[in-house]
Amino acid sequence: MNTSDLTYLYSCSAHSKNPEKAGDEFDSKVEKIYNDLKNSSIKRQEDLAYNPNGELTQIDIWGPEDAEKVLIMIHGGYWLIGNRKKCLAVVPVAQKLGFTVVSVGYDYANKDHPLSKTIEEALDGVQFSLNKFRSAKKIVIGGHSVGAHLAFQGEFHETVTKLKDPRIRGVFLSSGIYKIQELVHTSYGQDLGLTSEEAETCSCDYDLFKTIQFPILLTNCKIESPKLYQQNLEISHLVPNIQYKEYANEDHFTILTELINENSPVHTDCFNFLYSV
Repeated sequence: MNTSDLTYLYSCSAHSKNPEKAGDEFDSKVEKIYNDLKNSSIKRQEDLAYNPNGELTQIDIWGPEDAEKVLIMIHGGYWLIGNRKKCLAVVPVAQKLGFTVVSVGYDYANKDHPLSKTIEEALDGVQFSLNKFRSAKKIVIGGHSVGAHLAFQGEFHETVTKLKDPRIRGVFLSSGIYKIQELVHTSYGQDLGLTSEEAETCSCDYDLFKTIQFPILLTNCKIESPKLYQQNLEISHLVPNIQYKEYANEDHFTILTELINENSPVHTDCFNFLYSV
């Protein structure tokens, strides 16, 4: 398969409800969500650096710092774009249940900043957040798109021990990508400077799902990149007690932004999961 065809199969926007405008529509929605939150009464702390040498290595906190429950959320964007201001649709639903939300940023990957370094940075951001919320009793790690990949790496990768915090009670993975070997042969891989060796190292080991000791909410959408849809479906069969939710009417972008819609199944499932942990 040539580069163009394989890239198409991994393209979330090309397989969205509105391929021509998906990116612009998403940006408009998440900007409104961000501005609405800024204008609300929710306490916030923005642009807290966890690595002063990075450009985007900062976190934002939405809610009180003395919260007993914390949701740490990692944004997507194929490790190439996006930022921590764009994964905040989860804040209103989490706030209902007393969760403070921390959104984690990280520097983009490229040939001079390998993906393994980006993963390391994101995990440092999560660890920084864990340390900041010493009084928290329950913590959930979450991520959308490649943010789900980073959340998986933090919680399940056998070489990572720094995040083995007993307060972590659940993981929320939304429309994620986990196996990335094929990306080497796509335009995404070229932009990332991704080598075969790096892709193998940075891919997730599905067998580690079998070792989970806490609940996972895995959400998937039918209007999705065929490659991402298949990966999420495969994972849903690995762990008998995984909470797998699939949405026929959502795409890779609306599965995140619909979290603010109280009448949506996406909102309801996230609420019920956070309530249960």
